[in-house]
Amino acid sequence: MHPVFTRAGLGLLVYATLSLPLASAPAALSKPDPARLKADLEFLCSPDLTGRETGTEGCAKAAAYVADRMREWHLTPLKAGGMGGVTPYHYQWNYQAPYRNNGRPTVEAEASNLIAVIPGGDPGLAGEYVFVTAHYDHLGTSWGSMYPGADDNASGTVALLEVMRLLRDARPRRTIALLAVSGEEEGLLGSRAFLAHPPLALEAIKANVNMDMVGRGRPGEVHVMPARQDGYVTTLVQTARTVAASQGVTLAAGIDQHWQASDQYSFAERGIPSICFNTGLHPDYHQPTDTPDKIDYGKLATVVGIVRDLTLRTANADSLPKAVPEAVWSAWVWAPFQSELAPAVAR
Repeated sequence: MHPVFTRAGLGLLVYATLSLPLASAPAALSKPDPARLKADLEFLCSPDLTGRETGTEGCAKAAAYVADRMREWHLTPLKAGGMGGVTPYHYQWNYQAPYRNNGRPTVEAEASNLIAVIPGGDPGLAGEYVFVTAHYDHLGTSWGSMYPGADDNASGTVALLEVMRLLRDARPRRTIALLAVSGEEEGLLGSRAFLAHPPLALEAIKANVNMDMVGRGRPGEVHVMPARQDGYVTTLVQTARTVAASQGVTLAAGIDQHWQASDQYSFAERGIPSICFNTGLHPDYHQPTDTPDKIDYGKLATVVGIVRDLTLRTANADSLPKAVPEAVWSAWVWAPFQSELAPAVAR
């Protein structure tokens, strides 16, 4: 999750080289695998990836790892203009990278998002998309310290991988798209680039489910946003509450003030119903101490289960998400919360 300020280190832009059936009822789906989540997360936080700063070799290696998983599970690339490059799953975008050109203020750089789809099976609805997102970039290396970004946002990235593994053989009515973005820590750049030049019609994107920092916090504490954002609270949030409750989780609303600080906001800005899951801020937020040993993998698996079922329910629903009247959402009761730490976010 970016704090509405950018933090960039030095690095070279180097790229690493490198439809199918399942029961549509959530109860019949495979369970999330904490051991798999742990192995994927430890790789993304390894020294070889140097903190995954956008535009660096380490971030390109993370992108290649995501693409490898998409290939391994035979997921369909999004076949559209703007796709391709290093792999068929890559969506390249350009940006002005600060402080990377021998002291000069900016340099033109290239970065990548990754997209795979689970095709919809309903001829009348297959052209509508439910996007599941997470950013895989982090802060890189600064002043001799690597920022591994285990919670922010290797946790969301591996959760996205696990959701795609669990749903890869689904037969949803609408198409489910899995989108891993970079550039989030620089100011939501990857998601905004994607939505500014989408490889599919923007009006085809009907919902967005985002995961950012989903591996820490108090036991049982899972936050959702928007919870009380007028004009943005939709039936997607209402359904998430129902899905979570069916899995024994009462969602909390303790991070709603950070509504604009992650990629779901890029979708919301375009009028697309959006939701973000988060398990709360902590003292290791944007610090070199955000390490894999502090992740609660059981809790991470819980978030995966909620997102899996919410995504499939949304893809199979008769109606699309729509705004909820304030009189309804203002009356919702949320779980009490006591996050490890909720530091002020720099603006």
